[in-house]
Amino acid sequence: MRRWEKALLAVDRVLGTGEPPSRVELAAARHPVRVGTICGTAVAVMITAALSGFGDPVVLLQAALTGAGLGLLAWAACRNARWLHAHYTRTGRYEEVRQKALRAKPLSRRAVILQMLGVWVAASGMFWLIAPHKDLPRGWLWSPAFGAGFLAFVYAAALLKQKRSRRRFLVATAANLDDQAVAVTTHEDFVAFLAAALTDLRDRPEEWENRTLENFLEAWGAWLGDMPGWCANRGEAVPEQPDWHLLAAMVMAARIYE
Repeated sequence: MRRWEKALLAVDRVLGTGEPPSRVELAAARHPVRVGTICGTAVAVMITAALSGFGDPVVLLQAALTGAGLGLLAWAACRNARWLHAHYTRTGRYEEVRQKALRAKPLSRRAVILQMLGVWVAASGMFWLIAPHKDLPRGWLWSPAFGAGFLAFVYAAALLKQKRSRRRFLVATAANLDDQAVAVTTHEDFVAFLAAALTDLRDRPEEWENRTLENFLEAWGAWLGDMPGWCANRGEAVPEQPDWHLLAAMVMAARIYE
């Protein structure tokens, strides 16, 4: 059993997963039988409809067997996901992934360009090979155009997922804003930190001395006046130009400064 568990964890690491699951993934993992039944039934019906075989017993049998097999695979995948969720929660893997997401640096412009070129070439080549079999137009213009469209879709989805994941990780750990303020180094970090601060204000208003905008701005201004003393206590000089980390520190100070 231990060997089987190690094999599952090794496959999961190769696939690059281990991130905290979404609500849909959690719901599917809690109900593997329902997911398997729904998937199997849907596949069987679609196969039968595609082959127009509702009146053919042979087609119905083939569709039912195919649906049962895929339903069994879906059930096994959900059971495996359920075990992985419990294991990662117990071992603290999800918290480790959250911390890595906080410290992650964006890819360089050269790396992003190489990634985009690779996806574009692969998508264009696949379209060039598949088009004749699907009665689609194939040419030196159609294939690159399809690759560009596919690239735009993939890139937009990746950006949206990255932004949502980073914000979800920060907001999920909004119980400790101090750690998040220390981790702020970039513009994206500060945007996510503000979202977490807003969540903390809504969920735990008793932790905020200055809950109204008037009090918050008044405290911010008062703290800025005393900032030379704060820098002196830290053994630092007053910066001529604040960075994102200092802005996060200002927000934290204005939250409780009197």
